[in-house]
Amino acid sequence: MQTITLRLKDAVMSGIAKVPVAVDALTPDKLVGKSVEQIKAVQVWWGNSQEKAGNLFEITVEGAAASANEVKLLFEGKLNRVKYIGSGMKAGEIEARGDVDMHCGAEMEGGRVVVKGNANCWAGREMRGGELVIEGDAADNLCAMYRGEMKGMTGGKVTVYGDTGECVAQYMAGGELLIKGNVDILCGLSMSGGKITIEGNATLPGADMIGGEIIVKGKMLEMMPSFKFIETATIDGAAYKKYLGDFAMGEKKAKGTIYVK
Repeated sequence: MQTITLRLKDAVMSGIAKVPVAVDALTPDKLVGKSVEQIKAVQVWWGNSQEKAGNLFEITVEGAAASANEVKLLFEGKLNRVKYIGSGMKAGEIEARGDVDMHCGAEMEGGRVVVKGNANCWAGREMRGGELVIEGDAADNLCAMYRGEMKGMTGGKVTVYGDTGECVAQYMAGGELLIKGNVDILCGLSMSGGKITIEGNATLPGADMIGGEIIVKGKMLEMMPSFKFIETATIDGAAYKKYLGDFAMGEKKAKGTIYVK
């Protein structure tokens, strides 16, 4: 097992303007087999210019790895302006020790990312595989698609221990999302597949939904009026009201289900 620690230097975020750092070039599958000096030489974006990773991070390497699956990256320091952590990664593990900026876990295909704090917008965006765990809150557009795209999350698993923002899982087509806190408006907007479990409260989930499944274990603060009650179902030993919709999309397309306790 190999552990690569990347600690953001305090000087990087010392100015009035906190210029974001994009680290999609720093994933286990891209760093496996590299020496410390080679990792320090990797180019990352800092604002609108590129810098060597070693100019922005204090980097140490312990152990060895035969494949990316044996590589673990530890991101430390003030990470709230560090973007694209784990973006596009295919294998291995990443742990971010603090709040992180946008696009954490975006377009992931494999491996595991754990955020020991909150995640900004578009975490898990267009995720295809792997696992993303956010131990704090997640902001808007979690597991959704980026502007102009037609599919959000299609595979993998995401767990959020806190609350989430608006338009979570917009255009979700597959995968599994577990939210242990409350969810803001329009979760599952235009959803066509996958499963969302909300252990807290929800407001207007499932708008324009044509497939997939949403389970609300807390309170449904407001229900979309274009869903129809079908029957009472049992999930994990508890009774839920099963609704079908969204009939605003037409009767033939209304294939989504929402379960309300």
